[in-house]
Amino acid sequence: MKTLSTRLLILGVAALVALSPDAFAQRQLGKKKGPTSKLYVAEATGSTQIKTGEKIYTASQASAFDAPGTVIETGGDSQATFVYSNGVGMTIGENSHVEINRFDQAPFTASNTNGVDEPSSSQSEVYVSRGSVGISTSKLATGSTMSISTPLGSVNVRGGNIKIETTDDVTVISLLDGAATVFRGENDGIGVVLNPGEQIVLRRPPIGKLPIIQVNQIPMQQVTSLTDFLGLANNARRTVSFEVIEQKATQGLDTPTGTLAGGAAGGNADTEAGAALESTQEIVAKPTVPANLPTNLVVSPDRLTGG
Repeated sequence: MKTLSTRLLILGVAALVALSPDAFAQRQLGKKKGPTSKLYVAEATGSTQIKTGEKIYTASQASAFDAPGTVIETGGDSQATFVYSNGVGMTIGENSHVEINRFDQAPFTASNTNGVDEPSSSQSEVYVSRGSVGISTSKLATGSTMSISTPLGSVNVRGGNIKIETTDDVTVISLLDGAATVFRGENDGIGVVLNPGEQIVLRRPPIGKLPIIQVNQIPMQQVTSLTDFLGLANNARRTVSFEVIEQKATQGLDTPTGTLAGGAAGGNADTEAGAALESTQEIVAKPTVPANLPTNLVVSPDRLTGG
């Protein structure tokens, strides 16, 4: 009797696997990973270099590239504005060095992209070693995190419009609207809440001490330039939308089943099956064209009145 029960149990498990091999494989290999997140160049003036992998590019307007691991450097009298594929705008000021250490984005569909809400949850970590960065976010999804760190501290952005400026000795964080929490040094665990209209200044302390922190209202003489700088990132978010396509559509329909995009056929079957869960989709940028384009009127001098 015991032997018969054992056999029935084994047959039952085998039947479940046979009926649902895809579900079983997905449980074994983990949940499907989102496509590689992107950065879109909305505007670039002067000299801006983008290093992704082993390649270095000059920033070119209306181009897009993989975000994770990217390093961006601007020269003197240079500025560039980008849009993350989750709808966040980012302006980088002159003489800046910015590293996108992490930007993971959950899968999303076209129905999630309304230009107001983040299409899916994301986790991003940006390091600014020098210079200035302005961030303008859409409404972040539940579970999303955005951390921007400098040599003296870090800020967790929970939404809104915020500027971070840093040197080796001073970091200034200004919040126009939204919500953020600032941490000193290597995240001392005690965050200081930054309210709209406030500015936090972190100064390099004596060796072995935490950075000195000071909270002020944003000085009136800085409001106009701050608004203009963040306005670039805010406006850029409306110039592009993103959608997810199957990579197979861009490669042709003769790609071998179970092969990664750009990969070779053959090899270990388990490795291929696991990799297929990660790389079946790609995020593409679609520049947005206004429904009603502005009309530029040109008036001949002889039509003008007056002396």
